[in-house]
Amino acid sequence: MSDLKNGNNITINRSFLLILILAVFSLGIFIGTGTRMFGVMQPDKNEGPSEEREGEFKFIRISLPSKRAEGLRSNKELKPFRYKVSALVESTLKQGEASAISVYFRDLDNGSWFGISEHDKFSPENELKLPLMIAYFKRAESNPLVLRKTIRYDGNSDQGKQHEGKPSKVLEPGKSYAVNDLIFRMIAYDDNMAYTLLFANLPKGHLDKIFKDLNVEYDPAKKGGFLSLSSYASFYRVLFNASYLTEEMSEKALRYLSRSIFREGMVAGIPPNIDMVSKLGERSIQGAADHDREIYQLRESGIIYHPNRPFLLGIVVRGKNYKQLTNSIRDITGLVYNEVDQQLM
Repeated sequence: MSDLKNGNNITINRSFLLILILAVFSLGIFIGTGTRMFGVMQPDKNEGPSEEREGEFKFIRISLPSKRAEGLRSNKELKPFRYKVSALVESTLKQGEASAISVYFRDLDNGSWFGISEHDKFSPENELKLPLMIAYFKRAESNPLVLRKTIRYDGNSDQGKQHEGKPSKVLEPGKSYAVNDLIFRMIAYDDNMAYTLLFANLPKGHLDKIFKDLNVEYDPAKKGGFLSLSSYASFYRVLFNASYLTEEMSEKALRYLSRSIFREGMVAGIPPNIDMVSKLGERSIQGAADHDREIYQLRESGIIYHPNRPFLLGIVVRGKNYKQLTNSIRDITGLVYNEVDQQLM
């Protein structure tokens, strides 16, 4: 009788152990599934604004010595190569791949530069995203709560028409967004709706002050104004040198610029392991006659962080074929990068 009782206990204990093992296994499956369901995974590079720890810099000037081994960086002065870029520009124009091209190059180590039609004016219209970001970050230096303020998007169709390079993530009508999130979307996704909301909610005079402080001749309050590549380059230079915003805010701005989803222009012309911060500006103009095709104006500018010589590059192209224009930006960037790279080998 005792043996029978002991046998029953062993059977019950084994059954309990089996149930426990199955429960643990099921819990593991649930956790794994839940992780996938609820997105507890490594966030996508462009999923949203990410904050790095205070004092960690990657894109402003003071960060560069720490990114290069001592003695690796070349102090060699670049030999002039404007004629090579000019030849490519002339060939592109002759083949009809663009109707107008402007180029601006600046060595960020010693300030030497050259340009091709760099003083030609372009219409920024709805493309004042970079100075608008600087204006908000300038306000946030004295009042950090500015970036936490929320703005509601009501879904009006006139709040920023999207162009050829549409953002991958659009604003949802009826939803409110933090200013910091809208700035990221405006810069990384080139979201015109986010731009319109931010522009409408910036107190009067703050954007004008940015242009005045940086000596950029442009009045954002007047329609029909024009900017040149050489003038626009001022925004990148003050961010790189952290000479207008604090080091933390300058780094934040450049980090947002490094997350651009536009991959067909300048970034396609450099090696994939090279850091770059850039901003695309796009404008389209319908031809005067019904049979005329749409004319595009693409403007991309930014900083390319060559390991031994960071440089600033700006390109404006106009024409009727969007793909040919992006290819032109890619090819000019590739030529400039390879020339810098070969000279510093």
